[in-house]
Amino acid sequence: MRRWQHSLALVISSCIMACAPSPQAAAPAAEVATAPHGEVFPTPQLEGVARERREVTIRSGEVALAGELDLPPGAGPLPLVVIIHHAGQVPRDAYGYLAELLLRDGFAVFRFDKRGTGRSEGVYGCCEADDALAAYQAAVSQPEVDGERVFIVAQSIGTRHLAERFAEFRAIRPPRAVALLSNLLGPEAVTSVAAPALIIVADSEPELKTIGAAAAEAHAAAFPDGTALYVAEGAEHSLFDLGAGPLDWGDPSWVRRYHRGAMERLRQWLVAYART
Repeated sequence: MRRWQHSLALVISSCIMACAPSPQAAAPAAEVATAPHGEVFPTPQLEGVARERREVTIRSGEVALAGELDLPPGAGPLPLVVIIHHAGQVPRDAYGYLAELLLRDGFAVFRFDKRGTGRSEGVYGCCEADDALAAYQAAVSQPEVDGERVFIVAQSIGTRHLAERFAEFRAIRPPRAVALLSNLLGPEAVTSVAAPALIIVADSEPELKTIGAAAAEAHAAAFPDGTALYVAEGAEHSLFDLGAGPLDWGDPSWVRRYHRGAMERLRQWLVAYART
């Protein structure tokens, strides 16, 4: 299988919002979904960016989950990014900003509503790893997808779901590379992720050394095909920028405060592997 061969690159950067150039997120739409704890999820602005926004039904046990495949302009087969959510009652639009960014680089992006949120059936609070596996199966089965260029972007608790069930993800379709955003995996657990890995963590993490440099070093020792670390300066756990002060998750403008340096590093990593 084609690989992007490179050794451990520990890229510890101090970039904040204005430091790294990246496509600007469009202003969030007026329509928002609201979580019970008050967080709002602005509808992503994909007009002119996506050629199609396809509803995909995901079967996870007896429950039907609602997914969305966003396709960029151009013919397939297309590289695919599948997003595994962070904790909480999170619908697909929590990651709309990533779709806005990655579609511009020619990636298809798959997002879904967690069980009991958005248009998904069931009751929130169980089966998240099972649901993530079912979403991955549905995503890689789409006809436009290039099976040799599938990527997983997992965030926070999603990194644990990925590590704990990585053999099952791999059995469905081996990912070309993975990104562990807001990584929660220490040196032992991260070696379960048997693929090139980009680890991105905020400098505010209380266990920064363990889930940052130590995890990256352990992964690189086990899998020398490619490991990189990016530490986002001035970010909170989920990689939104604190340079302009605390975030108000009830104000839709939070979506525009993603950490520019972290998301640019993610974009570069994915593009590099997609081109090999």
